[in-house]
Amino acid sequence: MAYSIYVSGTGYSGKTALCLGLFGKLQEMGLRVGYFKPVGMGQKLVDGRLRDTDVILMKEVMALEEDLDELCPVVLGKRYLDLIAESCDQSRELIIESYEKISADKDILLIESAARPEFLTFCGLDTPALAKEFGAKVLFSVKGDEDFVAETIILYKEFIEGRGAEMLGVVLNFVPLQQLERMRGVVSPILQTCGLEVLGVVPDHRELTLPTVEDVVSVLDAEVLAGRDSLDTLVDNYLVGAMSPESAMSWLRRSVGRAFITGGDRTDLILTALETKPSAIVLTGNIYPSVQVLSSAETKGIPILLVPTDTYTTVTKLDLLGDMTTPAPTSTRKIQLTRQIISDHVDVKTIMDDYSRWKSERRGG
Repeated sequence: MAYSIYVSGTGYSGKTALCLGLFGKLQEMGLRVGYFKPVGMGQKLVDGRLRDTDVILMKEVMALEEDLDELCPVVLGKRYLDLIAESCDQSRELIIESYEKISADKDILLIESAARPEFLTFCGLDTPALAKEFGAKVLFSVKGDEDFVAETIILYKEFIEGRGAEMLGVVLNFVPLQQLERMRGVVSPILQTCGLEVLGVVPDHRELTLPTVEDVVSVLDAEVLAGRDSLDTLVDNYLVGAMSPESAMSWLRRSVGRAFITGGDRTDLILTALETKPSAIVLTGNIYPSVQVLSSAETKGIPILLVPTDTYTTVTKLDLLGDMTTPAPTSTRKIQLTRQIISDHVDVKTIMDDYSRWKSERRGG
């Protein structure tokens, strides 16, 4: 049996990033570390089955030996209620079986929760219910951008402990620079008085929340026509091109680092855009560009992406990247930065002290 940490929190609060950073840090300390996500959301087709992208990331980056079915035994879609309502007991059995298998030869097991702690409460598969089942302590992650996060955390503490689970602590994640001192000097002491151990105040790094061109390729299911070596480039917003090259130039010069979206038949506009260093150019409507465009893009190292959808649909799909906080498995730069940030700003010593107490109690028992 492993010492288990149940990493939970509010939506888009950096749970996977926290798992990624802790995994690497604990592994560096010589511990056998495992990863498990009991309930995931199907977002990507792998071998004909919907998989959770967070689990795919952890398996690839951390070279986990277990297969995807073991790492995430229950994968649901957006309309999950009718499906899961008929198989709560079966899902629980799958989860417990996978947990026992993965934790058997580990010192520490990081368990990542679903999007929110209350997910599947009606089914008894919510975070506190499963944490109690596994004897895991809950490490809660929340985006620390406003004062109200204090009440949010306190409310979830009541929910988690009220259902029989134990809190390990809280991490205030993605804290804007202008809020850092307030989170440390005002919010953290209030949480401490409410019985919550603040184990980290992690500054916001824009590089982590901006999507890469690889993320754009993934969400649009785009074909890469040029610039394949630059897919790790960050995308700082988008610009739709439907004007003349002369009218576009002033906008393009102020939009360095953005992805430029236009039709493949707008050769003059695309060549103009290539001179202003966009992060990528997305061509809509499955209209292939000229050889001149591809040659220029390859020379400048700017990705050219081709998508079958129209401009409106393309932009709508890109909105899905607005709250992205998890790097893609191929994003080496983001992965390294994530691990470094967590290592620098999360109190791993307190976690290790609790792990040592747990080991001592087990030996004593």
